[in-house]
Amino acid sequence: MIKRLLLGYVAIVLVLAGSLAIPFGIVFAERQREAFAVALERDAVVIATVYEDALQGDMPIDPGPADAYGERTGARVVVTDIAGTTVVDTASEAGRPFASRPEIVTALSGGRFSGTRYSETLGSDLYIAAVPVASGPDVLGAVRLTVLNDDVEARVRKMWATLGIVVLIALIATGIVALAVGRSITRPIADLRHAAARIARGDLSARASIEDAPPEIEDLAETFNQMAGRLEGLVASQRAFVADASHQMRTPLTALRLRLENLEARADDDEAEDIGEIVFEVERLSGMVDQLLELSRAGEAQAVEVDVADVVRRRIGLWHAVADGRGIVLDAVGVDASPCYGKVVPGGLEQVLDNLLDNAIRYSPDGGRVTVTVARDGGFCSVTVSDSGPGVPEEDLPRLFERFWRGDSDQPGTGLGLAIVEHLVTRSGGSVAAGTSEAGGLKVTIRLRIGATPE
Repeated sequence: MIKRLLLGYVAIVLVLAGSLAIPFGIVFAERQREAFAVALERDAVVIATVYEDALQGDMPIDPGPADAYGERTGARVVVTDIAGTTVVDTASEAGRPFASRPEIVTALSGGRFSGTRYSETLGSDLYIAAVPVASGPDVLGAVRLTVLNDDVEARVRKMWATLGIVVLIALIATGIVALAVGRSITRPIADLRHAAARIARGDLSARASIEDAPPEIEDLAETFNQMAGRLEGLVASQRAFVADASHQMRTPLTALRLRLENLEARADDDEAEDIGEIVFEVERLSGMVDQLLELSRAGEAQAVEVDVADVVRRRIGLWHAVADGRGIVLDAVGVDASPCYGKVVPGGLEQVLDNLLDNAIRYSPDGGRVTVTVARDGGFCSVTVSDSGPGVPEEDLPRLFERFWRGDSDQPGTGLGLAIVEHLVTRSGGSVAAGTSEAGGLKVTIRLRIGATPE
């Protein structure tokens, strides 16, 4: 926006300069040249009066006045008789024929000549003024003055330079004003954008600053803050509802499972099998309630720094028994390297690893392999969990972190595990991505921002 404002203001100044300064400069240059031509013609008339008596009375011609004028002004003075032959020439010897020169022809005819002509000898334009030397109606000869127009053109160039400086100063002043106006407008808009970005990242407490903002933007920022406050309240009430509902459901579900287990113990084989299936569904429902409760709590805490490799090492130790029970090899790579301190919500990395390892072991075939790799990736600590299971079709990978999405899998589960992973990682300021492992299974990589803890 600042760039557009600056270009707009500069364009206005340039249009004004083009419509005012350029015509003024052209008129000024023409007036300077006309004034110089008039002055030169006037001087020619004065010199003609000086030589009038000498030409009329066939008296000796004194070149002194012409030489004095030429030395003072730098002009060439030529005086001719009625035949067009020079009797005075400050730049050459007298006696040269000038009758063929158009300005001399005009002057000997009783007229006056004023104009410019390019001199190939001097390589510049010459101002020419020619007037008749006359006594009453009788023309006795002619006076021609020629002078380089350097002085006049120097004044014209100086005037154009002055106009250019004025326009440049105007452009600079306009640029300063445009920057000031642009920043006064864009600063509150930038604050509004930053606040919106913070809300998009999950910080619902973000608000836009409305200090020193134009009235229209102030109204917009106030409306935005009201919307953000209402959104924060709605999300908080929704989270509280989920937490309360999940908490309240745990007790009756637990009681229901205990009653079913008691019935299962006293039932015959057929009934026990049916009751066992019901118990399994109740346990699945209880797991779903627990995961919903975790999701509702995921955004309540701020990220802290943890030793990622140490957490990975401890969680793998706890999951070894589950993997060994199915003959699955559980490998850890990079956990013995130098510590990498990543920022994550308290307890978040443990929950993330539990969900990823649970999925990887569950979907890997007996005798398969699950590999957990810890590495430093630029300004992030990355953890990758790869399995040797059937994997996920590439077109389904973008949906992998949607809540309750389970694809075509027939494995038991709630479809919330990876959603919890994605929520915890993004809430911690990190990122999560899924792909295909080298063994053809699923590969999930989480990246946590590196903290400032000394290593």
